[in-house]
Amino acid sequence: MSCRHVHRSKFRSRVFLSRLESIQITGLGPSSLSFLPDDQMRVGMEIETVALLPVLRRIEVLVGNEESTNCLSGLKLLCEHLCTSPFLPVDQMETSSPRIQSLNEKIALKFLEENGLKLILTLLLSGAGNIFVNPREVCARDIKQKELCLEVLYLLCLLIPKVAEELSELEEVVIYCFHLLSNESLYKKACRFIEQLLMAKKTTLNLCSIPNLQKMLDNLEGGRLASFCKILAITVSDLDIFEHKSSLYQQNIQKRSEAFIPIRDINQELVLSVPGFLRKLFEHATRLPYNPRFPSTPTEIDHWMRFIDDHISDEIAMGEPIMTESYPGGGISDPCTTLVDDLTDRVEVLYVLGLLLVGKQRKLVQKNLAEMELIPKLSTLFDGFIWRSNGGRQRSRLPGHHPGCECSPEIALKIQFLRLVHSFCDHSEYKHLLMSRCEWDELKRIPPSPAPAVLRLEECDGGMVVADPVFPPPNPNLMCRGSAGLLTKIVEVLKKEPSCSTQRFWLSRAVESYLRGGTSHQDQIFLLRRGLLQHITASLIQTDSRHKETIQSSFDLLGEMVKFSYDACRQMDSILNTETKLKKAMIMVNNNLIDSNMFIRAMVLAAGHFITAGGETAEFVKQSRLMKHYRDFDKHVKFVLHLVSILKVTDLTQENVSCLNTSLVILMLARRDDRLPRMLNSLVEFGNPLLKNLRSLLVFWQEHYLHKDKDCTTLEKSSLIPFSYWKSTVAVLVNEDENDPSAINFYIKGKNLFLVRDEDSSMETEDSAATQ
Repeated sequence: MSCRHVHRSKFRSRVFLSRLESIQITGLGPSSLSFLPDDQMRVGMEIETVALLPVLRRIEVLVGNEESTNCLSGLKLLCEHLCTSPFLPVDQMETSSPRIQSLNEKIALKFLEENGLKLILTLLLSGAGNIFVNPREVCARDIKQKELCLEVLYLLCLLIPKVAEELSELEEVVIYCFHLLSNESLYKKACRFIEQLLMAKKTTLNLCSIPNLQKMLDNLEGGRLASFCKILAITVSDLDIFEHKSSLYQQNIQKRSEAFIPIRDINQELVLSVPGFLRKLFEHATRLPYNPRFPSTPTEIDHWMRFIDDHISDEIAMGEPIMTESYPGGGISDPCTTLVDDLTDRVEVLYVLGLLLVGKQRKLVQKNLAEMELIPKLSTLFDGFIWRSNGGRQRSRLPGHHPGCECSPEIALKIQFLRLVHSFCDHSEYKHLLMSRCEWDELKRIPPSPAPAVLRLEECDGGMVVADPVFPPPNPNLMCRGSAGLLTKIVEVLKKEPSCSTQRFWLSRAVESYLRGGTSHQDQIFLLRRGLLQHITASLIQTDSRHKETIQSSFDLLGEMVKFSYDACRQMDSILNTETKLKKAMIMVNNNLIDSNMFIRAMVLAAGHFITAGGETAEFVKQSRLMKHYRDFDKHVKFVLHLVSILKVTDLTQENVSCLNTSLVILMLARRDDRLPRMLNSLVEFGNPLLKNLRSLLVFWQEHYLHKDKDCTTLEKSSLIPFSYWKSTVAVLVNEDENDPSAINFYIKGKNLFLVRDEDSSMETEDSAATQ
């Protein structure tokens, strides 16, 4: 008998004798499957029990005898059991019957019952030293053991989600796994396991609690950097800091609590403090070449099919697998796998860059990325994309996708690319880097907006002037090369994309973000000249099949193009030049109020601005059939009625809170024109519940927008109404004074009876004058 077997038998004998002694003293029976002698493995015993007997015996040997640390067969056998799962028949998977528990799930549950998790954690943490101060480096002989432990824990988390939740709360486990990332052999498995833990963790991990994390980030390169981005994405994402991921009402309550700590901001600050880390992300995301690409291949899917065919042919000819490295540090594998890894890695890095661009330090990130030449590099990368996925051709359709699906292997990459452009442009002084130098010259030659008008608001020092914002001239060395910049390239792709395209939403969002903020007449004209407004308007009224996201992004983009723009409104009026087209457009607006509310707000603001300006623009508003739907008082009342009716305080999200702001814009314009009491009085006939709901929504508005950490300049820039007027209007409306006709309480308490009569008589006088 070998020494190894002698040690094992002696160990099991000692364990066996000690357990017998324990039974004699306590009177308690066996506490582990491994205590059962072989003659008790009777016929009829559950298969998972039989499968675990040799596993637990070997693992207990590993835990209990330091001289047997190389005996890893138990861990290997357990990994095999947890990975092996018979597939269910297709017809059974498609039925609504309860899911049958697979064999590997049964084995995992039985393993947990036998206290197996404690055994694995003991093995993982053995020899770790002081985890919280200075963990020991893993010695060479323990690497395989740690690797198998990480694999078992990862599989247990996948099979039994509650395991991940329990482990995520064990601080020593999380910290030690981060420590294992410094070991090249353990990096991949540790990274994968940490990702599982953080996704199950109920609160966001504070990266400052991880010893020496900055040093580790400084050493990350290539594929390891991209893998770590999966962890960063979880720790720097905004939504992960809130218990309620969508409800603004619940988020506000959480923000007000003393225990609330903005961990997302802390984590982002830590990441950005690592010298050169942002540049590493940037260089990894924009690196070239971009594959696979072949000349004269029409669609994106054809490139992929040709690449796979060539690879298979080469392997057949050589008679052995071909191993390559897609990029430095990307790992050695076959070409198809490395290509997929390359795509996945780019997606992860682009996603993290996008998160950093919407964080608390977004201005600094925008500046740094602009100086790194992010935009010209993205423009070059954009040239490598093929925007003709498969055209719904049956022969190239991806498995599980409908015949008209436009998906492709690169869809996630394109979406994260466009999302990054959107985040970079959002209220950014560097947005004109998306132009080429000759396009910037064209923009400067566009005359500024016509004679500005004043929105007469009593609290804004004579009003706010509608004028083009002043942008600093872009650095020519940081702009796009060639004749067409990235903005133009995105617009041209958008115009060619079918209405059902997956990419339309983010293509539109990227352009909308470029326009967002202070309204720039010259930027609007630049895009009008490229036929964008005509394309978006036509796509909304001519297509029968539309995705909700496409409708929303189209309306948001239209809203930015028409806001305070006489040229854009006049062009839209000429496009909707028949009753049929106009009716279709208004049906789209009214049937999709949440998605179209930003467009409604822009049109109402434009109509009010043109009437105030007088002259040709005021005459246009009076004559235009399109503008009639956004200028008339009764239309305004209906917009407020419908927008408020679809909202509820507890259901407010980042998506629908804009409906509340649109209603408030209409109420502010009514207040400006001394029509606020008349508007509130018009809402009375729809009942007190409507007014009470409006008041509760406005009280929430105060709690949400008047908080110290809330940046409200976007409301001011997008409406050209000073935020002081927003605040004072809400204060007037929610005023407790029951005798103030500008307060909602006045109407809830029924004190508007005389006002109704006065309003009716004044309206009759106006009608008489109009008739005469």
